[in-house]
Amino acid sequence: MNIATIDIIFGALLILFVLRCTLRGFVEEFMSVASVVLGLIVGFLLFKNGAVLLRTEFGLTLFPELTAFIVLFLITFLVIKLLEAMIKDLVERINLDSLDHIAGFMLGLVEGVLIISIILLVLVYQPLFNAIVLLEKSWFYHILLPLIGELQRNSPVKLGA
Repeated sequence: MNIATIDIIFGALLILFVLRCTLRGFVEEFMSVASVVLGLIVGFLLFKNGAVLLRTEFGLTLFPELTAFIVLFLITFLVIKLLEAMIKDLVERINLDSLDHIAGFMLGLVEGVLIISIILLVLVYQPLFNAIVLLEKSWFYHILLPLIGELQRNSPVKLGA
């Protein structure tokens, strides 16, 4: 039985995600991702309003949009990290550490499979080289691609025709 090189890489990546999430636990891993993602969302959604506030109330004229984005991101990030610490303390107090690590294992599997799926999609649809030669013997490719579906490439647009 031959194992494709790409499968060894994907397997190592999956093991890395599973170990990381299992050791950190569900609460810490989930809230770490949530703090960054929600910080970016809040920053992008509210930076214009924040810039107006910085200009009118504080007289800031140098990069108010960037400053507003950074401040909003940091506030959201810190609030979620505070919430993470409170939840983690609660989990430890009621002795749910093992459940937290089991859920972390499952989250690691999901994160790893999602990242591998994204890598597969990028490899299949990138125009630089034919990745099918690389992936044709891959176990991950044959298992995950039917699950994530196949995208249709758009035909090239002819300009001036």
